[in-house]
Amino acid sequence: MRSWIVYAAAAWSVAWLCVQPSAALGAPRVTPQAQYRAASAQYSSGNYDQALALLDKGLAVAPKDVKLLRLRATLLLELRNYSEALIAFDALLAAGVRGADRLRAEEIVKKLRAVQTTSLDITFTNGPATAYLDSKSLGALCPAGPSCKLAVLPDEYTVIVERDGFVRWSNRVTVASGQTTQLSVTLIEKPSPLAVQVAPAGAEITVDGAPFDAAKPLSAGRHVVAAALDRHQPERREVVAREGKTIELALTLVPLVPVRIEPAGAALQLDGRPAAASGGTLALPAGAHSLIARARGFQDRKIEIPAERPDDYAIEAKLDVVVVPPPPPPPPPGPSIFSGRRKLALAAGGVGLAGLGAGVFLGLSARGLDSDAYALCASPSEPCEGAAEANDLNERARARARTANIAYGIAGGAAVTAAILWLTGSSERRPASPGPRVSVTPRLGSVAGLDLAVRF
Repeated sequence: MRSWIVYAAAAWSVAWLCVQPSAALGAPRVTPQAQYRAASAQYSSGNYDQALALLDKGLAVAPKDVKLLRLRATLLLELRNYSEALIAFDALLAAGVRGADRLRAEEIVKKLRAVQTTSLDITFTNGPATAYLDSKSLGALCPAGPSCKLAVLPDEYTVIVERDGFVRWSNRVTVASGQTTQLSVTLIEKPSPLAVQVAPAGAEITVDGAPFDAAKPLSAGRHVVAAALDRHQPERREVVAREGKTIELALTLVPLVPVRIEPAGAALQLDGRPAAASGGTLALPAGAHSLIARARGFQDRKIEIPAERPDDYAIEAKLDVVVVPPPPPPPPPGPSIFSGRRKLALAAGGVGLAGLGAGVFLGLSARGLDSDAYALCASPSEPCEGAAEANDLNERARARARTANIAYGIAGGAAVTAAILWLTGSSERRPASPGPRVSVTPRLGSVAGLDLAVRF
């Protein structure tokens, strides 16, 4: 049915084109007739898009021009745009086409009514793509998008799907009348060519563990490219192949230089950056470098590496042990502030305090006894009944007063002795200066006290 409609419409349009005057190929004028002649010329040359643009411009001036409407409907039908073609043929009938032309248009519209219930629904599972029906020359019926739904006539079609960087997809599909036919399309990415340059030359190159073949492109996805060469540090790179794009990779292998540093655990810095030796070798790029070896308890060692190095170049270094002098002995402890004399001074001070306390106590007691005696006998010259007891109290008061005086004397002498001993006690810490010698002798008698003798 689809073929009959297309052929019928095409034959109908060709018949109309054949009866057009030769002026159809002449210079166009800005009139519906001129637009029709120009559109007919483009249609005959297969330039359908230009022809449609000219027809739309003419219909903007004369929307019911039968010739313009008939050619436009035929063009849309040939382009497989069945929904728009149905609308165009309905417009042609509404414009009043008559006779055999009307009967043919009505028959085509009757056949085209099937597109209102028949469709092809295409879904692209991996991104937007462009779909064509039967031929790319007829234009894209499904512009770039994740999916599209096309109103079509019941028939068998060749669906073509394209996307940059992906393999062209093509398949036949049958669309039943009155149904929506679902079609899911998964495109396959094109493989990507790989170009690898390695310095120095002669390195072994592998891709995903297999030998590299420049003529074999990489399938879409991630791959590991590795290069290895004797006495050089291996190099590994991960590449991503996408949409057939060429991958260009440049690898530079770094030479490995034997290195032996004592002690073995020394830390290395190459040009100011931490470096590590592995398996007794050190990765050393071309050019001059500065290597510093450092270990705890050893002196740092700086090694200048020349830019030009022989093939058997190796690094050997032995760090010198850091000699740390023993710490100086601590200074002898200084003499105690409490020398022997000052200890005696403290003792003498204690005696003085004790004597002072005893003197105060005995003096107060003597005063109390004296007061009690005068309370019994107010006057010593006058007789009284308690004279004997008063005399006894008076004698006891005098005895305690004498003892109090002795205690005061001892306290005073002890205080003076303590002061002298304390002041002269610092000289005992200086052996070179023996200082004065002090002796204290207590004295008892009518005058109690301490005899102090100082010798220099």
